[in-house]
Amino acid sequence: MAPLCPCFDVSGSSDPLLAALHRHFGHPGFRAGQESLVRALLGGRDAVGLLPTGGGKSVTYLLPAAVAPGLTLVVSPLVSLMADQVRRGGEAGLRAAALHSGVPSTRRRAILRQALAGELQVLLVAPERLLAPGFAPLLASGRVGRVAVDEAHCLIQWGFDFRPAYRALAGIGRRLDCPVLAVTATATPPVRRAMESVLGLRDPVRVQGSFDRPNLAWQVRRVRGEADRWTALRLALRRPGPALVYAPTRRTVEAVRDALARRGIVAEAYHAGLVAPERARVQDRFLAGQVRVVVATNAFGMGVDKADVRQVVHWAPPGSLEAWYQEAGRAGRDGAPARCLVLWHPDDLRFQARLAASGGGRDGASAVRPDREARRWRRASRGRLRALARFLRGRRCRRRAVLAYLGEPDPPPRCSGCDRCVPEGAHVPLSAVPAAVP
Repeated sequence: MAPLCPCFDVSGSSDPLLAALHRHFGHPGFRAGQESLVRALLGGRDAVGLLPTGGGKSVTYLLPAAVAPGLTLVVSPLVSLMADQVRRGGEAGLRAAALHSGVPSTRRRAILRQALAGELQVLLVAPERLLAPGFAPLLASGRVGRVAVDEAHCLIQWGFDFRPAYRALAGIGRRLDCPVLAVTATATPPVRRAMESVLGLRDPVRVQGSFDRPNLAWQVRRVRGEADRWTALRLALRRPGPALVYAPTRRTVEAVRDALARRGIVAEAYHAGLVAPERARVQDRFLAGQVRVVVATNAFGMGVDKADVRQVVHWAPPGSLEAWYQEAGRAGRDGAPARCLVLWHPDDLRFQARLAASGGGRDGASAVRPDREARRWRRASRGRLRALARFLRGRRCRRRAVLAYLGEPDPPPRCSGCDRCVPEGAHVPLSAVPAAVP
């Protein structure tokens, strides 16, 4: 495939690209992995980027949109993510818009007209939008210059779950004759290979940043029962700073929130069962620092750009190590020390096993799947749950265990903080922490 931006010399000096990075985003230089992915897209190459939470994934597709002709089509799983990226694009001086169910129909039609007229540089959509009849003219117009799949692990984990529309991405680069970028913060080697296969990527440029977050202390505590769990949570929330508490069901979220209030700890609840204005209110209060603690299901997280979360506590473990790593990794995005604590009891694993056997989806949802796909999903869920159980029960370094699971090619020789290696409170000093993520 020929480069899509002949007016931009992607093979020569990096100065023009650095100038554009500074002009649009104010950054003096690229973070690890960003430049290779940007240059791949500008050169017409498919690419896969595994960059850690806070690693600046949005720059990898927004910068090409700023310097190259053609529309950058970004497929994103959540409305909150789309809103965040439209905001970032606008701040960078890009003409960006999003199409989702919350956009009024008249506005949706206007956005499509803008895209067809070449008046937009970035368009964010959910995978379901690709199947909408009204979207077909844009896909056939030749306006799409590149496709970016954000949070690309959802293509596999949700595509086999309750988002079958992700199948619309199969071979999309060939169909549109444009390069495709898949970016995510969490993907095991099998998930990465499956992503590449489903998308039909052609000899992609692969960039994998380190998954290690040296400023995070990884803590696992086995509780004796519910009273012990409550005690551990109350002690954890005595620590200063913003905190997220993840719980497995909507009912548990509200019960934990109410119990904390009775003990004088003001907290908000967030889950997919709340109406959209209430979810927005909770998110806005947390981002503004008006509430210190949010108790939530995994519906809360992606697209919540709060850098100073000092602690993430899991009331019970989720169904996989990658889910735990992704949710816990929302702590400490500013680079300052933070703690990630998971509380667990053997009954929690049995609950997750029942959920997997029933075909339950995220946030307590269930899905109707063809029998063959349902069996495949259940097998994968059981495998992920076994890996999680080994991690929780294991006696090896937590950091090295999770990095090995995620396929880290060169794990650090020393642990900067976990309950197996470093006494709590003694992990990495502020002076040793990397600079805050731009």
